[in-house]
Amino acid sequence: MQILSGLCLLLMVGTVTAQVDFPLSNLSPGLNGYAVTAGMGNELERFPIEVLGLQFDTGAGFPLVLVKAGGDFIERSGGVAAGMSGSPVYLPIAEGGDALLGAIGFVFPSSDHRLALVTPIGVMRGDALDTEAWSPFGAEHFLGLPSPQPVSTPLLLSGVSTRSSKTLTNVFRESPVQLLPIQANGVFPPGFETDFTMEPGSAISVQLVRGDVTVAAIGTVTALEDEHILAFGHPLLGQGTVSFALAPAFVSYIVPSDVVPFKLANSGQQVLGSITEDRPTAIRGKLGEDPNFFSVTVSLTGLGKRTVRQFEVTRDERYYAPLIEVGILQIFDEALQKVSAGSGEVVWEITLANSEVVRLIEQVTDSEDIAAASAHLAAIPLEILAENVFQEAAIERVAITINYRDRQNFAKIQEVVAETTTLQPGEMLTAFVRLQPYRKDAVIETLDVALPEDFHGEATITFFGGKQPSEEDETGGEPDPILSYGELLAALRDRVQASQLTIEMTIEGETERLDRISFPFPIRGEETLTITIETPSENTSEPSEEEGSST
Repeated sequence: MQILSGLCLLLMVGTVTAQVDFPLSNLSPGLNGYAVTAGMGNELERFPIEVLGLQFDTGAGFPLVLVKAGGDFIERSGGVAAGMSGSPVYLPIAEGGDALLGAIGFVFPSSDHRLALVTPIGVMRGDALDTEAWSPFGAEHFLGLPSPQPVSTPLLLSGVSTRSSKTLTNVFRESPVQLLPIQANGVFPPGFETDFTMEPGSAISVQLVRGDVTVAAIGTVTALEDEHILAFGHPLLGQGTVSFALAPAFVSYIVPSDVVPFKLANSGQQVLGSITEDRPTAIRGKLGEDPNFFSVTVSLTGLGKRTVRQFEVTRDERYYAPLIEVGILQIFDEALQKVSAGSGEVVWEITLANSEVVRLIEQVTDSEDIAAASAHLAAIPLEILAENVFQEAAIERVAITINYRDRQNFAKIQEVVAETTTLQPGEMLTAFVRLQPYRKDAVIETLDVALPEDFHGEATITFFGGKQPSEEDETGGEPDPILSYGELLAALRDRVQASQLTIEMTIEGETERLDRISFPFPIRGEETLTITIETPSENTSEPSEEEGSST
């Protein structure tokens, strides 16, 4: 990942002077100031602000300042727009000049779009507040207003289809912020990134995925303090310690709307630093610091063509599996240009921090949507690694290859017949398995299965494809517990594939695997046999009557 050199970074960060904070104790109704935000063409726009009230009990858990925005810019924008989160608000002070009150962070949905709540800068930093030094006022202005909510945040999507964006919205359904998925066109003016200057009011992109697929939130810089940045004035996902990439953003237009006005923006690819904290009052980042990402390469082959896409994703275990699923779904949609049935084989190569490589293979077939089925399957091993209880997986890179066909490909177990159901200990069971491939002639496979030598009595032999019966119902035994991270990796590598037919013997509730046989297509269904293994006959016998008599 490319990080700006120290000299270049200094050139891109605007002149930062010691900023005076406006004390809450000096607030009064009717006080006038201004706010700054990036408008169309990334030009910084200044618009007037009037203070209406200060309240603590707004539901946010910290004091918020009620303001009313105005001026031509706000009128053209349709009010305070999504993407203005973090826009700094300044008020005059007696000593002369302006002091930073805080950031526009909250609004009242379905109300006057000119009304907003400002998160005080001290609250954004996490400073301890002396609540006895100031008093609430303007309660009458809050009457009749709905509960405040964080300003909606544009969720910028590049290389992500509308269908993928719906999946992505579901991933972030627990976010305290309303995320507005917006497609990016990737068009920037010449020299956008080299000419970009980060300063209070600048538009920024907070990236969770970057590269051929980009997923990023658009917001506004509130303050630059040493090498740190404060922005948004509210949470993004509210997950505390995070590692997202910080990049410049370019605002091309502000779309007025009676529902939610929003900034239409594009995300730059030049990394400026890392967002390290996602708190209820603000997001905080460090300039020049590498975000903790890993690389993903997806190769899609089939129907005579090959598509390769690369992107980077946050190493945050809460998000990387579903984000990779979204990326793969998009790559599939780009290649297929339709939603259809099909089949495929997925191959993983997951490199961990200690250079250990986990290689896996699995098959998938679906009657409706092979793209969604493949993308979901591809994310499962990563989800298992992310949620394991033993240790951090510390993934370095992931390579996923999917070879797909535009038709279903599986076989259903229709019948299993034994040559004989009465056998001797250690004898081979010969079974005839009738398989019905999808829209092809049935085939009969002859399987010779070795039985245990130390058992006699009645047993159930189960023939099934895909998952073990114990994972779907109560007919099978409990799987062996996984007791270490090493055992987890071993279990991943030894996972039953969809194209494998597994044979198990169940005796008095105890299950033993007898064999696992691979086929060129996924196996579905389950059939059972009941067999009897006879007690071994004694080597000695009673003498006959003639042998017992003598003269």
